[in-house]
Amino acid sequence: MDFGRAKQLIEALRTNLGIVVKGHESSIDLLVVAIIAKGHVLLEAVPGEGKTLLATALAASIDGITAGRISGQPTLKPSDLLGAEIAGQSGTGFELLKGPIFNNVVLFDELNRTDPRTQSALLEAMQEYQVTIGDTSYALPQPFHVIATQNPLSHEGTWELDAAAKQRFLVRIEWSFSPREVEFKIAREASSFLKENLERIVPVTTRDELVAIQNLVQEEIELSDAIIHLMNAITVATRRTNPSYPADALEAAGIGRDVISEVGGASSRATSFWPPLLRAHAFFNGRTKVVPYDVFATAVPLLNHRLETNYPTDTRQLINVILAERGYAYASPA
Repeated sequence: MDFGRAKQLIEALRTNLGIVVKGHESSIDLLVVAIIAKGHVLLEAVPGEGKTLLATALAASIDGITAGRISGQPTLKPSDLLGAEIAGQSGTGFELLKGPIFNNVVLFDELNRTDPRTQSALLEAMQEYQVTIGDTSYALPQPFHVIATQNPLSHEGTWELDAAAKQRFLVRIEWSFSPREVEFKIAREASSFLKENLERIVPVTTRDELVAIQNLVQEEIELSDAIIHLMNAITVATRRTNPSYPADALEAAGIGRDVISEVGGASSRATSFWPPLLRAHAFFNGRTKVVPYDVFATAVPLLNHRLETNYPTDTRQLINVILAERGYAYASPA
């Protein structure tokens, strides 16, 4: 598959999602970029803003893709997610009864309502693309993407995602309320029934084409050493033990010089996750090489769930102070 054909298919996919999901243009763009980068996505928003519709429309837009949905509940057990081995009909051996994790796109609603045991069961799937049931490991279908949601306004009956769980997500998207004019359009055009909305979606690409696009982007989009140095300079600047940590700038911004905990900076995993995201972002914007703009445009969604702070703070503002020290005001798409 060549670059032009791949870009045409991704543009058709993005247009398809915009048919039923209104008012979240940049968030939809970022979701598509994360999928191109073979990543998992954490959506944070109040209920009723179209998160479930978006994930389901994504699967409906790709022929050959299967979708599964998991509703996070305190009573959810790992076996409800993964499945179980049951006695075979012949009475000799066991058969696998697959859980909803065995789908290409898995929507996990309100992940933070599940207990740590179930969250841990999800980690292997997200990191290793396999699950272990009993003594046997089973490979998951490819491509495999988890789109998890959590409600930031409800804390009763929830467990805070630990650092290991959060870092398995390539990006965290903050899904805001729709503007009034968009809500008017939603009320006039859309249906409140998920099935009726999805009937407006027809597949615009295939599973094999998506895999080919993902591979093309990681193999063909140029990422120079200069860009890697810039990316690395940002990640190490989030660590209080590093000389480049902008303590004075954070103090001047009213955030506080000790806002990030001693071990709460971006880990090496963030550094390793960033290049695929950069290549995907460059491709999505029609370029064959990564430029500084891609670094600064993806920094907040990549880092906003990876920094551990000593007290509540505006994480976007915190990251922007760090980016300003790296000269982001001078970066442009050109």
